[in-house]
Amino acid sequence: MSEIIITTLDPQRRHDAAGIVRDAFWDLYRPGCVEHLILDLAHTAPEYLPGLELAADLDGDLVGVGLATSATVIAADGRPTAVAYLGPLAVTPEHQRTGIGGALLRELLRRCTVLGLPGAFLYGDPGYYGRFGFADAAKWSVTTPDGANFDAFQGVELRPGALDGVGGRLVESSIFEVTTEQADAFDSGFPPREKHVTDTQF
Repeated sequence: MSEIIITTLDPQRRHDAAGIVRDAFWDLYRPGCVEHLILDLAHTAPEYLPGLELAADLDGDLVGVGLATSATVIAADGRPTAVAYLGPLAVTPEHQRTGIGGALLRELLRRCTVLGLPGAFLYGDPGYYGRFGFADAAKWSVTTPDGANFDAFQGVELRPGALDGVGGRLVESSIFEVTTEQADAFDSGFPPREKHVTDTQF
């Protein structure tokens, strides 16, 4: 049986990794996607965490990628707490639902724990991420930057009680604020692909 190998992403494979993210997210949340550009920008961001840009290999082929960057929960009194922000996490379409995404996620969480971070947050499907211990971020009184909470905004403690009293607004890296125009420019480096409106988009 083939073994999934999880390692830190080699910078020379970053374009291939961005292609995997592009394939996984294309037309999912918007026509086209911006997530592949986010992955490409991450290593130049102040919030970049060395060793937290992962590759999943199967039989020597790159089949999945995962990223964690530093984010900050800012309490009402201005007190900051460093946490991890996860994403994008992507697996090639033909290898989805085979455990590769879970392996990437577990390794990201393990490495974040080693760094001493108290928790990790993300936006994603509660049905999927709940299997890995994620819960509504409201559990710890953590909100989005504009003070909102909703099911897809989730967190997990990396050690028991680590997020107690941490509540506040989660502020992630500015790389997540890329525009469609910036993504389109980056996308010119990949094979042309049509954009579509789908029922999964916001």
